[in-house]
This record gives sequence, structure tokens and C-alpha cells, in this order.
Amino acid sequence: MKGAREADAIVNASRELLNQGDAVGAEQVLSPVYSQFRTDAPVLHLMGQIKKAQGRLQEAERHFRAAVAHGLSEGPYYNELGVVLQARGANDEAVRMFRAALALAPHMTMVRVNLIRSLMAVGDLAEAERQAQAYVAVSPGPESWTMLSNVQRAQERHGDALASAETALTFAPALRALRYNVATALEKVGRGAEALDGYEKLARQSLDTPELALSLARGLYAAGRKKDAEAAAEQGVERWPGSTTLHGALARMRWLRGEGEGCVSSLEAAIAERPSDMALRLACADALHRGAHPQKAFKVLDEALRLAPDTPALLTAMGVVLDELERPLDGLRALRRVAELTPESRAARRNLLSTLLRAGQPDEALGLARSLAEQEPDEQYLIACMTTAMRMLGDRAYRELCDYERLVRSYDIAPPRGYLTVQSFNADLAALLRAEHQTYAHPLDKHLINGSQTSRNLSAAEEPVLRQFWGAVDDAVRDYIDRLPRDSLPARRRGKSARYTSAWSVRLMDGAHQPNHVHDRGWISTAYYAALLGAERPTNNRSGWLKFGEPNRAPRDCAPEKVVEPREGMLVLFPSYFWHGTFPFEGSERLSMAFDLAPG
Repeated sequence: MKGAREADAIVNASRELLNQGDAVGAEQVLSPVYSQFRTDAPVLHLMGQIKKAQGRLQEAERHFRAAVAHGLSEGPYYNELGVVLQARGANDEAVRMFRAALALAPHMTMVRVNLIRSLMAVGDLAEAERQAQAYVAVSPGPESWTMLSNVQRAQERHGDALASAETALTFAPALRALRYNVATALEKVGRGAEALDGYEKLARQSLDTPELALSLARGLYAAGRKKDAEAAAEQGVERWPGSTTLHGALARMRWLRGEGEGCVSSLEAAIAERPSDMALRLACADALHRGAHPQKAFKVLDEALRLAPDTPALLTAMGVVLDELERPLDGLRALRRVAELTPESRAARRNLLSTLLRAGQPDEALGLARSLAEQEPDEQYLIACMTTAMRMLGDRAYRELCDYERLVRSYDIAPPRGYLTVQSFNADLAALLRAEHQTYAHPLDKHLINGSQTSRNLSAAEEPVLRQFWGAVDDAVRDYIDRLPRDSLPARRRGKSARYTSAWSVRLMDGAHQPNHVHDRGWISTAYYAALLGAERPTNNRSGWLKFGEPNRAPRDCAPEKVVEPREGMLVLFPSYFWHGTFPFEGSERLSMAFDLAPG
């Protein structure tokens, strides 16, 4: 009895040390008697907490699993195991643990919060919203309403997200985090002036987070107050010199102002002060790469790799830059090293594909793409890489997979109900899309020079003209899907219905073009032309035309194989794995809307 009491006292002492924040001391105290408690669930749980506090998550997971096995009715044990699984990215299993914890301890609101976060991580947003609504019902307050707002924002239901954020604010009107959430929600629904007013009021009280500094700078820039925006970004990087997002925004502003390679001067100064900060060096190279200065980006990466030669992120960036400098074999060596360093990384292997093709190694690219496709058979980029490799190898299967004549179709859309002509409908649609580009296509984010792409998912928008658009294109979409050749790859995924998964708009002005790309998560992709104001006498007789078959950073002898001349009111449909882009546009505006379909 005396030994048992002494052991219990030691366990209690260990727990007290952990509560005081001394996880190392807690382990030192508990370890000598731990073997006496191999089947004692509370002690197993305590050791798991100690390991978790030390950041030793694998060991923590092992102890929490043992605690669950010996304490099957204890909800907190399941929750702790779920938190560790969540931290390790195993969100599917974490969801199961949190559900079990919630069933055993429904009063623990933190369990529901954890469950919602894991549901969001696995993409089950409908169930995440159901749980968030239940959280609001059980415990209405700023935390629950904010969580609901976050879920609705992830669903791109920005109007609902704003309403929930405003409700959260009514519980604690002075709380800065809630005021910031409302401002960001206002920005998402296109009320930029009100959002900026919110950011400025918060900043006048205290510029206390890098997130606020970034939002303020972006809002000022969108409002045309570019000097103020740059000053806000400068103040931010001075206060948070390690914030790569702030540095990136400042560099982009300066590049857009015309500073060229000098846009990264603040990053260079920060690197001089913090030479071991590889994230800053990577951000500097990224800003230069985005600004089309690959030679200087190479120099930045080369110096960084001398200091940290086996850093996967730096090596990956170097591989891309070397490829763009027409050194694909050198780029391939860097990317192969990343794959060696991170053998479990699917992304590292995927990153090899484009450079393998550019380096003239289609056999290896084809084998690698097929291997990756075993896990993700519908990933469109992998199919695009496979077809490109087949084309380079002269494989006859390429013509079957990329039968442009049968799989690219164009339709003239009839005017929706309430419009006499498609021209009058397009005028209203174009007006809405131009407003979208002003609100949602932030100048700092655009990758198109003399062009922009909206970020809001228009398939979830409530504006009447957009709802009429879906009705107008529905017959063409149905016809295209019904007429898919039975032997074609897209036909293998055809179901009883189809759904719109995402929609956006692209606006090109004089000199702009869309780079060649595919839609990774698509099935059928589209382009609809709302406005075309081309030059009267373009020097390029294919100005702004849509082209198919030419990869991004195209290998030799992989030129476009089909082109389509756009017309106002025309809808073009094609498989999402088709490489597509545009020839440079000459004129004042080429305004299009695009959307992706998935099998229903």
C-alpha cells in the first residue's frame, strides 16, 4: 500500500509540474514509476500530454492511443488523440476521434471546434457547417459565430459569412479580432471602402499584427492610394522584418511602380540583417521570379543554397528558375535532389514532370505521371503530362486522348429570358464582370500583365445576371456532355448529371495573354466571351485567339494544334486536361468568363 501511495504522489507531482509548464521536469519525475502504470489510462494520458507539450507528436500519439484503449469511455482522451492527429495532418482519422469524443462528452465545446476544423481540412464543408450551426445553437457567442463565418467563407458564401461575422461582433463590439473579421468579410462581398475604413480604424488604434498591416496595404492599394499603401507595407516590414507576405506585397507594389529588380531592396536589407532566414531569401527569389527577373532570382537562390544546400523549398525554386533560364538539365538535378531528400513527398515527384519533358526525357515523365495517377487518376495535370510525353514519343494513343476536333466544341448562346438579344445580355454581364475585376482582381495578386483574373467563385454568386447566365449555357453544357464520344477519356467519368464547381472571369487588355495551363481539379472546362474590343488592324491575325495543345514552358516540337477565334456570345467547351492559353491580345478589352464542371 505504501508503494502505491508513493507512486500516486509521484504521478500527482508530475501532473503539477506539467500544469506549471515544466514538461521536461514532469517527464523526469514520472518516468521512474511509469512502468507501474502500463494499463492505467489517466497516467498514459498524462505521459501523452507531456510528450505533446515537448512537441514529440509521434510519441504523444502512441501514449494517447494506449490511453484510449484502456479508457474507452473517456471523451477527453479521444479529443487529445484527435488533436495530435490533426497536427500531423491525419485529418480523416482525427474526424473519427473527435466524433467519438463528442458522443462521449457533448458538453466539451472545444471538441466540436476541433471537429469543424478537421472537417474543413478534409473538404467536407457541408458537414462542417452543420456542426458549426450546432455549435451556435448550443453555445451562441463570438467564438461559435466566428467559426460559422469561417466555414461559410470557405464555401465562398461571402454574404452569409459577413452576416455571421457581424453577429459575432454584437457579443463583443470592442474585440479587435472580431472587428478585423468583419472588415475582411466586407472586402469579400465587394464593399471595399467599408472594409478599408475598418482596417484604418484598427490601425489608428494600433497596428498590432502583420495580417492587419497586409490587409491595410492591400486595401489602400485597391482604393488607388498607392503611396499610402506602400507606406503601410513599409511600416509593416519594419515592425515584422520576418513577414514574407508583407515583404512580398511591398516588392510587388514597387515592381508595379516600375522599380524593376530594385523592387526587392527591402527584402535584401532584411536578409542582410537576418542572413540565416531562408524564408526571406525564398520570398526575394519569388518576387524576382514573378517580376520576370530570373537571372537575379538565380543569384539569390544560389547564395541561399550555399548556406543551406539541402533545403527542399530552395532547391525546388532553383529547379523552376533554371528551367526558365533554358537550363532544364540543371533544373532537373535540383528537383531530383528534392525527391531524394523527401522520398514520401508526392509534390516533389510531381514537380519533376514539366522539367523532365523540357529536358527531353518523355519516357521517364510518362512512367512517373502514370505512377502518380494511380493515387489521383482524375488529376488533370497528370493526364496533360502523360499526353505530352506520348506526343513526344510518337505514341498513337496521344491522338485518341487529345482529339481536338471531336472534343473542342463551340456554341452560340441564345439570349436568356427577359433579353431580346444576346448582345443586350452580354452588355449587362460585361458590366457586372468589370465591377468584379475592380473589386476582386486585386492588382497585387494578378499574374497577368495588362490583365486580371477574378478570385471570387462566381458559381456561388447571387447576382441575377449570373443566375441568368447559368440558365443560358445549360443547354449547351448538356449537349456537349451527351455528345462526348464513348471512347473518349472524359466520357468515362460521365454520370447522370453535372455540376458547376467554380467560375471566374479573365480580362485582357492590349498586349496581354493567358499562359498555357490546365485545370487540375476539373473535368470539363469552358470559356465564354462577354466583350471583345479588338484593334481594327491587329499586327497578329490571331489576336486573343484560344489555342490548344501547347504546354506551359513547351518542349521542342509541341506547338499549338488547334485554335479558336473568339466571338461575343460564344461558349467553348473542352476537357480540363487540354493545355490551353491565348495568343497575345491587341485591343482595349477581351472579357471572358470561365467555369469548370464536375460529374454529378
